[in-house]
Amino acid sequence: MLAWLARRVVKDAWFVVITWVVLSTALAITALTGWGGGGLFSRLEAGSASIPGTESATGQQVLDSLAGDSVPVTLLVRGVDLKGTEHRERIVPALAKVHEELAAMSGVEKVVDPFLSPGALATPAAQALVSKNLDSFLIVVTVNPKAAAVVPATDTEHSRRLDDAVDAVETRLMRVPGELHDVEPSATGIVSHKQLVTDSITNQTRKDLVTGEMIAMPVALMIMVLVFGGLLAASMPLVGALASVACTLGALYLLSLGTPLQSFVVNIASVLGLGLSIDYALLMTSRYREELARAYDAGNLPDAADGRPPARRRDPLVVSCMTTTILTAGRTVVFSAVTIAISLFGLSLMGGGILRSIGLAGAVVVLIAVAAAVTLIPAVLVLLGQRVARPSVLERVPLLGGLLHRIGDVSRERGVFAALARWVHARPWTILTACLAVLTVLALPVLRLHTISSTVEQLPADSSQRVYAQTLSEDYPAVAGQDATVIIRGTGERISAFINDEVASLPGVEAVLGQSSAEGFTVVHLDLTGDEASTAAERAVSAIRALKAPADMWVTGQAADQIDFRETVDHGLPLTLGAILVATFVLLFLMTGSLLIPVKALIVNALSLAASMGVLVWVFQNGHGSGLLGFTPLGGLETAVVVTAATVGFGLAMDYEVFLLARITEYRRTGRDNDTSVELGLQRSGRVVTFAALIMVAVFLGFVSGKLIAVKEIGLALAVIVALDASIVRMLLVPATMTLLGEWNWWSPCWLQRLLAGSDADADPASTARTTVPGSVTAD
Repeated sequence: MLAWLARRVVKDAWFVVITWVVLSTALAITALTGWGGGGLFSRLEAGSASIPGTESATGQQVLDSLAGDSVPVTLLVRGVDLKGTEHRERIVPALAKVHEELAAMSGVEKVVDPFLSPGALATPAAQALVSKNLDSFLIVVTVNPKAAAVVPATDTEHSRRLDDAVDAVETRLMRVPGELHDVEPSATGIVSHKQLVTDSITNQTRKDLVTGEMIAMPVALMIMVLVFGGLLAASMPLVGALASVACTLGALYLLSLGTPLQSFVVNIASVLGLGLSIDYALLMTSRYREELARAYDAGNLPDAADGRPPARRRDPLVVSCMTTTILTAGRTVVFSAVTIAISLFGLSLMGGGILRSIGLAGAVVVLIAVAAAVTLIPAVLVLLGQRVARPSVLERVPLLGGLLHRIGDVSRERGVFAALARWVHARPWTILTACLAVLTVLALPVLRLHTISSTVEQLPADSSQRVYAQTLSEDYPAVAGQDATVIIRGTGERISAFINDEVASLPGVEAVLGQSSAEGFTVVHLDLTGDEASTAAERAVSAIRALKAPADMWVTGQAADQIDFRETVDHGLPLTLGAILVATFVLLFLMTGSLLIPVKALIVNALSLAASMGVLVWVFQNGHGSGLLGFTPLGGLETAVVVTAATVGFGLAMDYEVFLLARITEYRRTGRDNDTSVELGLQRSGRVVTFAALIMVAVFLGFVSGKLIAVKEIGLALAVIVALDASIVRMLLVPATMTLLGEWNWWSPCWLQRLLAGSDADADPASTARTTVPGSVTAD
């Protein structure tokens, strides 16, 4: 398959490049504009940890049906003085006209504020709409064009009228603080409703995406200039990155037509697509330059008069080198991509909701990245011919040229990484013990991991919607909502007795905030001990669910969502983990022909992943470095981040395992012993792995500069995973374990060896590629 692909890419290079340009442009326009129907970012949801089919999700559906289609729009007015009767009485006439205009607006069902009439602030209902410090108040407008009727989701005309009515009320409320300046000069206001929260998160997602890419791209380019010694070769990974990102956004738009996508999914897909596309293109470009250098060393020198490589397209040397590149580095990239795609697709096996979206979107992104790496990048390199091997202007600069030569991507069979391997060979037990000790210490904080699920809390502290939510939580406990809601199918004294006698007396239930009945259901709002996302709240929810209710009962709220999310993950984990481990084991066996190497790789990668998760807990859950990274600790890690980081991180760790093992296996199949194969494999791949990791870390850290805390978490998690894996694990731990296992590294049963020997998997792809007759591919 790869041999056929190599022939087609070399022969039809212009067609491949033009196809990618047209496809990338079309998909980018689709993502940004939707061809008039709204772009990708207009289709995103704010995010919810609720998994369809769970108890909390079902209970929320019941609540939504009881509430009908009403939308509460709230104005928080701050900077006012309500401590004296005189101040309050000045506000009443100023708000009278506002109240009348709001009540008369189309679709408005009810308007509530604490100043409906003089002296009204003395009532408990009005006092609930005024802050404890008497320096702010609320105006709540309920919008519902169809009153109490529940309208089907397919009624687009009603949805349009509802949106128009909400927008009109929002616009009117935003003018209120200015109209109060005559009586309260310092008055300011924040309008909030569900769609505004969604819009805030979506807008911040877009900003974080742009910020991350603006930081990552220049840093990646600088690193690649050092790797390749010039701008021409360094631009190859960026070509792949731009095409991959454009196609990724377009693919996500198409995916959003069939499944709901949350803002977090777009960030994950973008950062992964950007990092992998650069990674893979770097590997392909570096291997192509290595093959050219090998050919020059063997005497296949360019015949140009000035000694520079000729630029003739598809000359025999270019054909031969590119064929070898696709059959070797291309094969490695495909193995790596399949491994990562399987890990990501495993998320979709855990359940629906955000996990399914991340799994599907991630798998699509990986396929796009690998497609660009094995088609677009080779096609561009073929068109450039041998020019990418030409010494650049930078290499002629004193001092800089020497530096570029020493750290460039094309290495010989002896150098610093081979020396490092020999150093590890001399003391494998010491290196193994030290590496395991470091990874274990880093992994210890993961024992205290607490996962949470948040929405508006992810926004930066100075975001208006975050400020609104924080103010409501601190100053308006009666309006802010409740830690948990209990919905029971039934009404009457038996239900009330169950609530008052059993639910209210449970440890962790601080108070029953309210109880109401509608359409045969009883709805009870509860105040729980601690924060609504705390472990104490989770224990209280579990205790409520354990009660023997007199009728069908559902418990909802953030703590309930967190419990259900974790139970969904736990339920799907065995199947997902089994699928990932089996698929990874099979792929590594096909690549190496060994049974022990895949087992060792799985164990080592698990240790690396645990260490990375420990660092994430130490930073984001415990709050170390919060000032430096610009976030407020929420007391836990986002559940979706933990699951995503674990699966993506495992795939990325296996990515570098594949890079290293591919080169080691190449030398092993040429008859070298174990230690020599490790030395040569590490020497040939060490620079590429190191620089690829630096680029990936730069890409991921670029997204840590974002404002959404979930984006910061996933960015740092993946950066730490790659940094640990490419340094301690690949450079030290893997060589140490392979030294200790010796020739046992390559053991497999005789019948498996015979089976593998009868397939193409056991052939040395480099040797096979170099025996290809270059002249078999001719120019049109």
